[in-house]
Amino acid sequence: MTGLRERKKAKTRKLIADIARDLFIERGYGDVTVAEIAEKAEVAVTTLFNYFPTKESLIFDLEDEIDADILTAIRGRDDDVSILDALHQYFLTSKLFNPPSRQTFAGFGKLIRSTPELSTYLRGLWGRYEKTLAKEIQGESGINKTEAECMAKLILEGVSFACNSPSPKDALNFTFTVLKQGWNK
Repeated sequence: MTGLRERKKAKTRKLIADIARDLFIERGYGDVTVAEIAEKAEVAVTTLFNYFPTKESLIFDLEDEIDADILTAIRGRDDDVSILDALHQYFLTSKLFNPPSRQTFAGFGKLIRSTPELSTYLRGLWGRYEKTLAKEIQGESGINKTEAECMAKLILEGVSFACNSPSPKDALNFTFTVLKQGWNK
C-alpha cells in the first residue's frame, strides 16, 4: 500500500507534467519556461527539478513506468505465453495505444515531431528501453546478445512505427505478426 506522502508526491508530479504538456502543446516547447510551469503548478523551480531533472523530461513523465511495465509484461507472463505475445498484449493495452485523450495524444505527437530537443530525447529514451528489453530477452530466452539486441530493436521500432501510423493498433498487430511469423517475400 502506498503511503500518503508517496501519493502526494505522485499527484504533484502528475500535476507538473500535465501543466507542462498542456503549455508546450498550446504555445510550443521553446516558448514555455520551467519557471512558468513551476509557477502555474504552485511549486518552486527547485521542487520541479526534484521531480524532473531536465526540461525535456517534463513531457515524458511516464518513461520509468513504461520501462518497468515492459519488464513486468515479460516476467509476469504465463509459461505458455511467448515473450513476443506478452509484449504484444502489453503494448496493445498500454496508454501508447489507448490514450486517455486522443486529442491530447495527437498534440503530444505533433509536439515531439516538431521539436528537435524532444525528438532527440525520445530517441535516447527508446534506446534505453532497447537495452533493458534486450537484456531481459536474453536472460529469459537464452539467445545470444546480438540476437536479443536485434529483437529488442525490431520490437521497439515496430511499436514506434505503429504509434505514428494512421491505424496504430492495426500497425501494431501487423508488426507483431511479422515478428512472430517472419517475412518471407
